[in-house]
Amino acid sequence: MKRESKREPNELSAIQASMVDAVNSLFNPSELDALRVVVRLTVEFRQSLEANKITNYVSESVFSGIDSFTSLVHAYGVIAGAEAHSHLKWKAVSVSSLRREFQSLYSRFIAEETFEKRCRLLLDLFKLQIALAAMAYDCGND
Repeated sequence: MKRESKREPNELSAIQASMVDAVNSLFNPSELDALRVVVRLTVEFRQSLEANKITNYVSESVFSGIDSFTSLVHAYGVIAGAEAHSHLKWKAVSVSSLRREFQSLYSRFIAEETFEKRCRLLLDLFKLQIALAAMAYDCGND
């Protein structure tokens, strides 16, 4: 268990560093902060999802990141090569289908090396987080 807790902060730091480095000269400081927040919330959400523990606290953390998400959407949208269309298919929505989609996209997010594609995946992951957090958010869910 200790090994995994050490791995996650390193994974988070590595993802944040690679993505911030890719756009350090393009984003202003508040946009870079937004990028860091959305990456952190996404990595932490994945941990909660895998542990099957999406509590009100986790949901509220996602909700608190919506301003960072919208800032990142706007900053990403002006980058040359930004992918305009989401990878998400909103045909059928259920907790299990959203979980599967999140896990699938997260694997692609980790493997992706180009900022433009990786950021598009990050934005899609956060949309799924919002939906899953909203579905799990309820009285007594802690």
